[in-house]
Amino acid sequence: MISEVEQPKEKRSLSSEPPSLMSLPYEIIENILARISKWSYPNLSLVSKSFLSLLSSPQLYKTRSEIGTTEPCLYFCLESANHSSPQWYTLWMKPDETLTGTGTIHDYSLIPLPSSSPVLRTSTVAVGSEIYVIGGHFNRSSSVRIFDCRSNTWRDGPNMTVARSDPVAVLIDQRIYVLGGREMDESDDWFEVFDIKTQTWRALPSFRAGLELRRYIVWPNRYFPRLGDSQTAVRLINVNPNALEGKLYVAAQINDYTYEPKDDTWKVVSKSSIRRVKVWCVIENVMYACHDVFLRWYDYEDRRWREIQGLEELCYHPTRGFSGAERIVNYGGKLVVMWRPVQSDGKDKIEIWCAQIALEKRSKDEIWGKIEWINSVLTVPKLCDLCYSCVVVSI
Repeated sequence: MISEVEQPKEKRSLSSEPPSLMSLPYEIIENILARISKWSYPNLSLVSKSFLSLLSSPQLYKTRSEIGTTEPCLYFCLESANHSSPQWYTLWMKPDETLTGTGTIHDYSLIPLPSSSPVLRTSTVAVGSEIYVIGGHFNRSSSVRIFDCRSNTWRDGPNMTVARSDPVAVLIDQRIYVLGGREMDESDDWFEVFDIKTQTWRALPSFRAGLELRRYIVWPNRYFPRLGDSQTAVRLINVNPNALEGKLYVAAQINDYTYEPKDDTWKVVSKSSIRRVKVWCVIENVMYACHDVFLRWYDYEDRRWREIQGLEELCYHPTRGFSGAERIVNYGGKLVVMWRPVQSDGKDKIEIWCAQIALEKRSKDEIWGKIEWINSVLTVPKLCDLCYSCVVVSI
């Protein structure tokens, strides 16, 4: 009797397709993507239409904010030589990069963005993931334009109480304080505030600021005495674009002032300290500025500007031609500097350079800088006005 030969059982076939991320619940996918650096989003958006949709979702950016994974991103605006519409750009620098021996890093992304309008406005302030562009340039306007950096779209905001040309705007505790942009005989309208939560404007008492501040009309980055004033020499009034210890900091020809929003008071804090300061910002309650052709920090105890040490390569480089920063901003606790080189070699175009600098306080009177990222990011006509606006948003 021949016994039956047991046939071997067929092995259960395994799926050749690996588990897909898209098979997970939407909330889990969103949480995963929110923890990835936005630097990777452009490449991830190419994976599929579903990924593109997820990465464009406002809810994703809300999740990033809620779990604390937002990142700084630089936005700046240029005006062309023929004064046509301004062009906005966003510059993403690859995170956690290491400077190479050649002194430059090429991992960055520069993206042109939709322009706001044919009129260039210089008063800008970053509020979270949005940019507020306030007032008019040369021509007065009460308009407010808001750019949503998550969707790359513009919208209109509530108008100011009065029209202004080139005012100064500073963000303090979710309120935007706007000053200037009016004539001498209209100085009662010199100062107002916008509450971001309620989306409403309110005029502030201007007389408390003192005549030294209110007697100037504003032009880009400078305030000039009204034509016909008995003293015809140009005087400057400089407003720090960042809050200093929760206060507005203003430097005039004679004195430096602070404004305390809590009790609506102005106070003289010192004799003017920044007559030759070109641009400045605040990082961890320390003022940084481009003073002459050097990057400096302000020593409050000694009331003097001190040079940031360790930046000789930046200040004395033979080809980058650093002649002083066009703009400096607080980039997530680091200093970002933008400039045009001194030497143009007779060409009709020039390069715009950008550097990211880490800061370290080594002693009471010594702060050192270390260049972490530096590159030429854009080539523009020589007559192009660099960085009329430059802000850092969190997205």
